[in-house]
Amino acid sequence: MRRTRIITALFVLLLLAIPASSLFLATPASAADNFSLQVTPSPLVTTVKPGESKVLDLKIRNAALGSEELKIEPRSFSFDNNSGKVTLRDTTPPDIAQWISFSNPTFTVKAGEWYTQKIRINLPKESGFSYSFALVISRKNNPEPTKGGRLIKGSVAVFTLVNVDRPGATRSLAVPKFVTSKGFYEYLPTTLSVQFKNTGNTIVQPYGNIFIQRGSNDKNPISTLPVNETRGYILPGSVRTLDATWDAGFPVYKTSTTSDGSEQRSLVWNWDHASRFRIGRYTAKLVAVYNDGARDVPIQSEVTFWVIPWKSISLLLVVLVALWYVGRWRNKRRTAKAVKRALAAKKEDSHEN
Repeated sequence: MRRTRIITALFVLLLLAIPASSLFLATPASAADNFSLQVTPSPLVTTVKPGESKVLDLKIRNAALGSEELKIEPRSFSFDNNSGKVTLRDTTPPDIAQWISFSNPTFTVKAGEWYTQKIRINLPKESGFSYSFALVISRKNNPEPTKGGRLIKGSVAVFTLVNVDRPGATRSLAVPKFVTSKGFYEYLPTTLSVQFKNTGNTIVQPYGNIFIQRGSNDKNPISTLPVNETRGYILPGSVRTLDATWDAGFPVYKTSTTSDGSEQRSLVWNWDHASRFRIGRYTAKLVAVYNDGARDVPIQSEVTFWVIPWKSISLLLVVLVALWYVGRWRNKRRTAKAVKRALAAKKEDSHEN
């Protein structure tokens, strides 16, 4: 159960491709307050064979005002499925503690300098198919509280994936769900949700596009939306939903933030985009790929939806009906005048005779 929570949490973070960043960063006021690290690569991903020893380089830049005495430690974390909150723990995952080490568990980096931390992985022969944990870089000694009573604790978490290249490792991916937020829209945008499920026992890295088309077999799509553009990973047994938004329409609903912080949705008429007027049935076609260790495997799925600007259509119908009545009234009036003139002319002719 514990490992399941770890895998789920890492999967969520990696799929969002969260860069390494300060977990707490106060407004710069002094060297103690100013904690800023840049870390690359992040996430840290590698493939190791059972019984193999491998060294990874993690580059750390001190972007703060002064030198930093730092330490690096592997940490487990928990994930709250209800709130989506990830909580780093103060403990090292027990299955990792035995085979991971650092060139310098504590080290000093001067302001503006890069430091390379070497991470050695001694994978046991009897190992699983993948491991996940976080490498937390923090100050060796936390500074004293400031005059205002604040205690600045800076740290950076680098989420790490170790994929094990061993017999029986399988990479397999499915798309159990591909849907739109609604089946009918008056105006764009529409949100398309792709659910990826890792059905294998090693990590996978899907990516691809959603093509907006009139029909399933159209060769020239109207729009192309990227899926998992940051190439995030999905861990074994994990399910991840990625959203893409199609808003290339006219008019289109836009959401803005008001002065009081609330969100306001309004219809925007940008006449430069008048050619993007959307009406009718559309097909969203997902074309994604992942590597199964030997080749790229394609995955396809489709969903259809409708865009019917019924208010505009209703207004147009009202205008057309009104014009029809006006035209009919004018025709009747002209006919009546013509008949009246004809009768008047006939009457004059009869008087002359």
